[in-house]
Amino acid sequence: MTTDPTKFKAPFITKEDAWKKADQIRQKHWPSGDLPIEVEMLLWPLGLKLVPFPSLRDAGDVDALLLGDLKTIIVDNQDYFNDKKQNRIRFSIAHELGHFVLHSDIFKNLAHKTIKEWIKFIHLIPETEYSFIEYQAYEFAGRLLVPSERLEKEFKQSIRKAKDASFFSWDKTGDAALGIISTPISRIFGVSSEVIEKRLRREGFWPVKQ
Repeated sequence: MTTDPTKFKAPFITKEDAWKKADQIRQKHWPSGDLPIEVEMLLWPLGLKLVPFPSLRDAGDVDALLLGDLKTIIVDNQDYFNDKKQNRIRFSIAHELGHFVLHSDIFKNLAHKTIKEWIKFIHLIPETEYSFIEYQAYEFAGRLLVPSERLEKEFKQSIRKAKDASFFSWDKTGDAALGIISTPISRIFGVSSEVIEKRLRREGFWPVKQ
């Protein structure tokens, strides 16, 4: 593997492959199925540690980052201890865990001595290649924190409520109804409503089949 970021190549990983890996990790290391999933508890058995880092957002415009040693995930210190940012931090950690699970083989030869060097390397990866690995990690994180079967259950309950309230009668596109449905579901999983909206679309639950 080259250490030249401009020659970085993302692996071919389908969303289904990423989902399968996420399901395996969750089922093995979070067997209770309790929600929301405390993603930090999944790190330790995988040999990872979580380290709050001062001003990470200022250093690299990121909430969390898997370091090149493949042993450490750092999170922005201010966001980590901000109760209002917990859903975002949960997803960011899951996203970096996705990089660890899916991309360790290509990251293992890219260790850098400092966080600044690692961030610089990542920012120099070609945009297309970077988009691929980010998409893969995003799909992993979404599936990890929002199990499909439980999402379907909560979705069906929310749909019934939405229909009873006649949301679909005035919202022809379904966008407003989707937002109304996603918000209460997001609280159950401890993620943003935007994450739930994307999961419903990715899993094929939305738009609602008439």
